[in-house]
This record gives sequence, structure tokens and C-alpha cells, in this order.
Amino acid sequence: MRYPTAYFHQPQIEKPLAQIYQDLDGYSYEFWGNEPERLAVLDFIVPLPPLWYEGKFIKGIFFSQGVDWLLQKFPRLPDFFHSLAYSMGCSYPWSELADGYLVLYDNPDREAWFRSHRPDRAHKILLPLEEPDFTNGYAIAPVPNLPKDIDLLAVSRFLDQKNLPFIAKALRIYRQKYSHAPIRLTLIPGKNFDVNFRGLAAYELAELAKMEEILGCLREYVDLVPRVVHHYQELPSFYSRAKGYVLGSLIEGKNRSLFEAISCNLPAIAPRQFNQYARGKDLAFPEGAGLYADFEPESFADSIYTLLQNRDQFQPRRAFLRHSGRRNFLNICLTKIPYYQENLPEFSSTIPWQNLWLDLAMYHNYQLSTTQFLDGGNHLAAPRVQGLSGIERQLEIYFQQISNLAK
Repeated sequence: MRYPTAYFHQPQIEKPLAQIYQDLDGYSYEFWGNEPERLAVLDFIVPLPPLWYEGKFIKGIFFSQGVDWLLQKFPRLPDFFHSLAYSMGCSYPWSELADGYLVLYDNPDREAWFRSHRPDRAHKILLPLEEPDFTNGYAIAPVPNLPKDIDLLAVSRFLDQKNLPFIAKALRIYRQKYSHAPIRLTLIPGKNFDVNFRGLAAYELAELAKMEEILGCLREYVDLVPRVVHHYQELPSFYSRAKGYVLGSLIEGKNRSLFEAISCNLPAIAPRQFNQYARGKDLAFPEGAGLYADFEPESFADSIYTLLQNRDQFQPRRAFLRHSGRRNFLNICLTKIPYYQENLPEFSSTIPWQNLWLDLAMYHNYQLSTTQFLDGGNHLAAPRVQGLSGIERQLEIYFQQISNLAK
């Protein structure tokens, strides 16, 4: 198992595409049960709960980075749910037991390679989704009446693959070329630290040192914000105050903060080569949500200037709600998993999440409309729980509800 670190800083890889696909699939951050410290953050995400209505049972859908472990831990799960695995990175999942995989993008070439080179898993349902596509667009949303007092925002850990030193180079060149329109970067690295950077690990300090060396004085260019504790309460305010969002990575998953930014109507800029081999011709973010820039510091600086000078021409939130978010996630699941076309009453491939039977069944089972469930749920049904104890409690409710209704 080897993460493709050679792809972190090289915008072009001189290898046959088949070898690149193999490299991308060389590492998965799925949970197999051998890292007990990860149990507290193990996901159980439900685009659709199990339903019993008018004498008919419809399975729910869950996805997780620990599908195989969950299916072994809870043997009744396959009777109530379709399972979808995701790798928490750019690889296809390695799960053997999942019904389907979240594979990030619609890339027919990579899919064909996978089905021919992984015959033991070639039967899996493949969905062009990842966890950021399930962003709650009505919780992560613009906060009105805030001043636009942040020029450029990045939500990024101090990791080598995030290419923060590259962004520092672009900031330095930007200041040299566009001194008439000075900007600062607000960086939220998701870590608690003090003014002397106590609290950061050695590898994080090393990334900071690289940025300091490039910029001369980090504080002249960058405002560092320690960890935002209340994610859904605080981060939308930062996104809403900013004029532009910046991402420096060349390879990772879909990047949650990128999707949160555009959901908050913040135009984004990312390298043109971001996840290029995983994406194929698919887009990193919806059209109209921002700009791509070449992975070269001056080109990136020029694109930042263009983005900031023309930010009113972008419609990131409209693009997000049209192509991503929880309703679109459920739509893709219902249309890509054959079971629902065959079993869901009154199925329509146009907007299946608005299916009337589905909405009636949801209320009958959980006293929620489909919309209310997707937007947060209630004490009976939640679209997202984390940690083993939370998963156990939620599953017991699902199992009990269906058993009671089916009597």
C-alpha cells in the first residue's frame, strides 16, 4: 500500500495511462478495524433510510470508509441497506463486500481499466460521487450581511500534498505584479496553535518554514486562523466574508472545503491539473463556480487576479445546487443503482428524489419529508452519524422501525 507521492508536485507524469491508474489505486484510507483510534470518526452516511410503506419494503443506502468492517460488525445491515464504499482519496475503494463504489468522477477510461484489471470487483456499481458531494447546501450556505473583508481564503492542513509553498510563491508574484490591488491570504489549517506555533507537529512546522522562506515574512502575506471548532456554525462565515477561495493540491479526494466554499457562493480557483488523471474529462467543480489555473506560480497569480477582479461574473452557489449537494447525490444513487428503477414505485429517472411514494413513505416511517431528512433529519433518522456508539444507536432505531411497521 503506497500513496502516490510522486504526483504531489508534478503537473505532468510521463507514464502510460494504465500505469497511472494503477498508481492512483495503490493506496486507500478505508477503515479495516485495525486502527481503533479511528472508530470515533467512522462515518455512516445515509442518502436514503430503509422504508416500509403500503406493504412494500425498500432498502436504504449508506456509504462509509469502513463498509467491510461495518457489514461484519452488523450482519443485519445487508437486509436493510445497499452499501457504498469510498476510499477518502483519489483511489477506487478496495472494499470486497460493498455493493458499489464512490469513484469521484465520471471517467469512462478509468472505469474500463478498472473493470478489466480488477475482475474480482468488476461487478461493483460505480457512482461518480464522493463524500464532499453530500455537502449540506442549506447548512453550509452564505451568511448574509457580512463584510467582504477576506481577500483570499484557504482551508488547508499543513500537508506536503496541499502545496502551500506553491501558493506562497503565487502570493509573492501577485504582490510584485499587482501592487495596485494588494491582497492577503487567510489560511485555516484545522489545528490549534498559539502565536509561536506551539501545537503544530514537526512536519507542519516544516511546511510553514517553506512558506516563510519564500515570502520572507509570513505575517506580511498570510493571516493564520487556528482550528475552527464549530464547523457548521463558523466556517460559513469565513466563506461568506471571502472574495475568492484557493486550492493548491494536484491530487487528493474531491476536497470538502472546495465544495463548501462554492456552496457558500465563494468562487474558487484550483490547478488545471487537479486530479486530472482521476477525472479524465470530468470537471473538478461545476462550471461557473470558479477558474482553473496552470500549476505554475505566475500563471496562478494571474488567475487569482482575474478571479478577484471578475468575481461577480461567477455563480458558484447556483452551480453547486444544480450539480451537487444532497438532493443530486440521492438522484444519482437512485438512477445508478438498478434496484431502485426496478422496485421503487412510480420511479422517474428525471428527478427521482421527488418521488411521491418516497416522500409518503419517509413521513410514514420517520415523520419527515424527503427534503427534511436530507437537510438534517430528526431523532429517528439522521443522514449522517459518526463513531461506533452513534452508529449502533441509529441502526437499532432503523431496525426497530422497519420491524414494527412490517408486523
